[in-house]
Amino acid sequence: MKKSLIALAVLAASGAAMAQSSVTLYGILDGFLGSSTTENAVNKTAASVTQTVLNSGSVNGTRWGMKGTEDLGGGLSTIFDLQSGFGIDTGAAQQSGLLFGREAFVGLSGGFGTVVFGRVSLPFYDNEGMNDAMLNSSVSAQSNVMRTANNWGPNVFDKNALTGYALRGDNAVRYSTPNMSGFVGTFAYTLNEKTQSIAPQGNGNGGEIASASLVYAAGPVSGVLAYQKETPYQPAGVGAAGTAYAGTNASDRSYLRLSGQYDFGMIIAKAGYGRVDNVNFIQDAKTNEYQLGLDYKASAALVLSGGIASSKDDATATIGELKRTAFTLGGKYVMSKRTFLYGGYESGKQTLANSPDAKESILAFGMQHRF
Repeated sequence: MKKSLIALAVLAASGAAMAQSSVTLYGILDGFLGSSTTENAVNKTAASVTQTVLNSGSVNGTRWGMKGTEDLGGGLSTIFDLQSGFGIDTGAAQQSGLLFGREAFVGLSGGFGTVVFGRVSLPFYDNEGMNDAMLNSSVSAQSNVMRTANNWGPNVFDKNALTGYALRGDNAVRYSTPNMSGFVGTFAYTLNEKTQSIAPQGNGNGGEIASASLVYAAGPVSGVLAYQKETPYQPAGVGAAGTAYAGTNASDRSYLRLSGQYDFGMIIAKAGYGRVDNVNFIQDAKTNEYQLGLDYKASAALVLSGGIASSKDDATATIGELKRTAFTLGGKYVMSKRTFLYGGYESGKQTLANSPDAKESILAFGMQHRF
């Protein structure tokens, strides 16, 4: 009898421990059919080129992951997230084939906030689409012309020459504050371990990156202020070993974003401003950009979107003043809590003195499912 009671006590304790820990398998499947037309595009002929594709990740990158938490008591928890990106069109690994290329971290969460260590998504990237019309997708005007936006489209303009801003950081520490009356601050820093030979890029390896955001969301108002500074380390073929950029490419590059929205009920108005200093690490090369958008709630399931975006690069010693403009129209139809359909049209133009205009347009329809 005594042994039975002991066994029951062990089982009860084991059950309590298991109840305090959890591991979740999750993912996003996002695929779309699209047609893009380009003319005088970067690295292409002057002839008009039309391409029809079945592609992956128009709204959100397709991925699967495992995340978990363990209750340590006293309001403190261990957390982790392992997230792998792949293409729904081919099944091929994304993020240069890394096993957990989107994120891979472990950390602690409690009343003080959340701190994690590993490969992380940077705060500047996390909040990119918060106030963008047309879902921050491949048919978003902002995505296709602004340097402060990740490029989802055909990349016919030279807005992301070299590498574009870093989306993720290796060897990183990220801290987020608790929600304080609607405000949440996040800061991330990647260590320069001086083992890489390339500048910061979309996968964030090499150099130092400091990235921060302050997000406010309460009632009908939301907004974000985000900043990111990237310091390269020993780019290939530039400068001596162990040094930063040399010669004409002498400066860190930085990104600033300020955006917000207001929910009037049937209509949500959105606006944003972006600035890049030392574009592509070229000293005094600057970009200023703007975007406006509206979401119209046609029904409980259907939202129609429209927006415009404009971006201008100041003239430098190597290139004249570049201007990019675009507009977008589209919509989203919610089928369930985990599935929605989307579609839209985007058209953009880039102008440079004494050069033919580069033009592009995209028509796309897709579906996203979360599990």
